[in-house]
Amino acid sequence: MTDLHAFAGAYALDSLNDRDRARFEGHLEACESCRAEMAGFFATTVRLAEVTAISPPDAMRARVLAATRSTSQIRPVVAELDRHRRLRRVLPRFVVAAVFALGAVSAGGFAIERGNARDSMVASESISSVLAAPDASTKARAFSGGGNVRLVSSSARDVAVIVANDLPALKKGSVYQVWMIQGPDARSQGTFATGGTMIMRDLKAADHVAVTVEPRGGSLEPTTAAVISLAI
Repeated sequence: MTDLHAFAGAYALDSLNDRDRARFEGHLEACESCRAEMAGFFATTVRLAEVTAISPPDAMRARVLAATRSTSQIRPVVAELDRHRRLRRVLPRFVVAAVFALGAVSAGGFAIERGNARDSMVASESISSVLAAPDASTKARAFSGGGNVRLVSSSARDVAVIVANDLPALKKGSVYQVWMIQGPDARSQGTFATGGTMIMRDLKAADHVAVTVEPRGGSLEPTTAAVISLAI
């Protein structure tokens, strides 16, 4: 029987087929350790969103190559077999977390804006909190044109996180807008291009989350039919 715990990394990378994705999402609701692992993925994503690329000096390549020619090689150290096996088990988790984080950062605009470190840490803690909640519920919808939207919510902590990955590109001047809706009332939660992560609170004032296509900058209320809807 397949160990569903092993699906965490593949789920984060959106590489599971429909059958295995459904199995893992059912497992995720009852598995605290897997929720904690997913929380780590999201926390890493938020921290990496703060990183700014810096171009190295032009002379750096020449210095590095010169150093390699003048530095003697160190004899390889052969690790003990049991230690080597432990490393093989541990390293893939760090690799998966890093790949997921980089993919999420490059997927599109984040609702969590690049701000000061304190704001980012608060956002990271909020995401980790909802993913690790005992009552965390996960729902997902796939777009026919590609990409997907996932919603993780906790009634006990009154927080939800919505993650959009690689949605179809819209025509120029349009964005996706996220709404918390209850009856005729809709509260905007922000906009994104093809992907993003948003933290939502006050869940008692909404019964579902919807995504619509709106003009750039967003609308005061939905002006188009929802392209996706998820019950909270």
